[in-house]
Amino acid sequence: MSPITLNRMGEGIGSWLFDKAEGPVRSALGLDPAVPGPEHDHFKDFLINPLTGIVNSTFSAIAGQPVDVRQGPYAAQDRTREIMDAVLHKPQTTAGKYAGTIGEFVAPGGLPSKAARLAGTGREVARHIAEDLTGNVLAPAVISEGAGQATEGTPYEGVSRFLGALFGNAGTAAGRAYNAPESVVRRATSEMTDADWRRALGLQDNTTGIRLTGPEAIAQATNGASALPNLLRVVEGSVDGRARTAPFFAERPAQVDSAVGNVLDQIAPQHPQPSTLGPSAAEAAGNVIDQTRQGINAQTRPFYDATGPVSPTGPARPQVVPQAQFAPIAADPRFAAGLARLRGNAELAPDYAGLPDNSIGVIDAVTKDLIARGEALANVANPLYGPELAGRSRAAAADARNAATTASPEYAQALATQEALRRTELNPLEQGPVGRVAAARDTASAGNALLPHDPLTGSAGEAADAARRLVAEDPATTRGLVRQNLADRYSKAATETQEGVRDFAGAKFHKDVAGNHTRQEILDAVLRETSPQAAVSMPDLLDVLHATGRRKQIGSATEFNRSMNADLAGSASPVGIATGLVKSLGTSWTKAGDVVKRAALRNNLKTLADMFIEPHSVDLIRNATNRSGKISFGEAGLRSAAEAGGTLYDPAGNRHAGATTAEIVGLLDPGNIDLAHRPVVKNDDGSISTVRSMSFEQDGKEILIPTISPSGVKLTAEGAIALYRKTGKHLGVFDSAADATAYAQTLHKQQDQMYAGQR
Repeated sequence: MSPITLNRMGEGIGSWLFDKAEGPVRSALGLDPAVPGPEHDHFKDFLINPLTGIVNSTFSAIAGQPVDVRQGPYAAQDRTREIMDAVLHKPQTTAGKYAGTIGEFVAPGGLPSKAARLAGTGREVARHIAEDLTGNVLAPAVISEGAGQATEGTPYEGVSRFLGALFGNAGTAAGRAYNAPESVVRRATSEMTDADWRRALGLQDNTTGIRLTGPEAIAQATNGASALPNLLRVVEGSVDGRARTAPFFAERPAQVDSAVGNVLDQIAPQHPQPSTLGPSAAEAAGNVIDQTRQGINAQTRPFYDATGPVSPTGPARPQVVPQAQFAPIAADPRFAAGLARLRGNAELAPDYAGLPDNSIGVIDAVTKDLIARGEALANVANPLYGPELAGRSRAAAADARNAATTASPEYAQALATQEALRRTELNPLEQGPVGRVAAARDTASAGNALLPHDPLTGSAGEAADAARRLVAEDPATTRGLVRQNLADRYSKAATETQEGVRDFAGAKFHKDVAGNHTRQEILDAVLRETSPQAAVSMPDLLDVLHATGRRKQIGSATEFNRSMNADLAGSASPVGIATGLVKSLGTSWTKAGDVVKRAALRNNLKTLADMFIEPHSVDLIRNATNRSGKISFGEAGLRSAAEAGGTLYDPAGNRHAGATTAEIVGLLDPGNIDLAHRPVVKNDDGSISTVRSMSFEQDGKEILIPTISPSGVKLTAEGAIALYRKTGKHLGVFDSAADATAYAQTLHKQQDQMYAGQR
């Protein structure tokens, strides 16, 4: 609709309100009735359209005579409409009239809506365009034409057509405001932030090859703070929804298998003999521990050497414990037995043959034997288990060492350094993951020693250290062991359920290897040391696998399912409310209403199913969320004005009936006066006049003019001709006086019908 039409609509409504209110207002203020005339018309025009009034006053002052800037545009529009009426086909049948009105509504009503513009897929665009054409064009056009035909030829035809279009557009707006699928989606995502949406999009566009539904991606992005998975469960629990989602989820197990396998292959290829990995890893761990012991010995060797050479032929005499302090030690039967074992050992005896029994070297060798013997006797698995004898052996060793360290500061320093290194280096290895791997008997226990199911909080550091040491000792075995452990755990997670499904294998695997912060830390630490590439890929994979676990199992949550099904059936929609009222009329209506609700439920479930499994599901859900749930009455009003605003000033009965300008006999130039807004003058006999007319000859043509001024004053023939020559306004230019008179009679009848209610 052009700005000219909008302006004429506004002026028409304002003029009607002014005419209705002027009399009562003047009466309430004690003023005399208005006197028709140019001044009154100027005041009315200025009040209704101040901007136009100011422009007209300015140009009138410049020209020295009344000027109306609207005459040119209004006349051009009227002429355009007359030409179109003469050229275009005017429908005669009822169906043709409806089709014509629908065609007129297409241009303003068929523009793509925001929903169509925001749609993420071609199918969504097509669906929204079809909905727009139905709601924005077809519905208002049909109602408008129906209202127009019901009041055709009466003063109410124009306003009826406009109100019909307005009713159709308002009904469409109300129906869209309660779009059941979008309504429940909006409620489930109302608290999401822009960061949540970005993360959800990243999850859906993941590179693992695992396709996620929109609800899964959004639930993961919000750390579970979304009701969309519950809605997905409702969809999956229905026959129609399941029919659409089942093929999507049927592909999930293979996708997860492939994604997990790809990341595991980044760690190491599958070992052809996985049973050998555990023993090989235990051997590597044992080597790590032995190397640590050797390192400790190497660091303390200078202190031991300072106690004197083992051989008496060395450059210096060996250090000894004075005989007075050594005598009680030598008298201890445990020490004496240990000394006898040293002297009688074919391998060790030659190294100590030249040293006296009280030398630091001999005492050190005997105390080591006593300590080892004490540990062996304290082991309950030892057939010779004897805790008392074990304690005495350790006590004898302690007494001998105390005497030796007192006699030799170098020996004391050697023992202190060795003890410190054992405490900080050797013991953590033996008691931590490396020691557990060294003690493992098979591949499963070795893998679990490095990646435990129930790790100690804060143990990620020692796990990383163990992996680093083992990779340095035997990289292929260590990486193969890590891969094998993760592969076995995924295999267990992927075991089919009793129903033969493994839809949640990925979620179970995530829980097993990274189900809490400590597990996640240890897995990350081990992968950083064994496979930097997998260390980068695994977190992304686990994030997606975790998202698959956001999907709810079908069943349970009965009340939630009932509530969602009621919403999706449209119980709270305008149609649902109307259906409920109709159902109250009786059993047959109840059955009909149930059919409508079931159809709505099936359709809405299908809509949600399609939305959730689309590749761009998150975008579709966000678009639905961004569309306001409020009724857009303002938009409906503007669309109605664009589609049917012109009918407000159409002459009654002239839309589909009456003669066109081409059919008026003798018409040379159509009139340029707005017949829909003529002043009404009461005659003495009670009748009214709006276009009382006359004609006069000018330049061989008969000009038909009104004898009622725009302000409602009855004019003489001279006054009417003068007004025409001043304004150029006429009712038509004809070939002859007879033709002008015939048209004047037809026009009088039309005006009489239009203003019949104002008599």
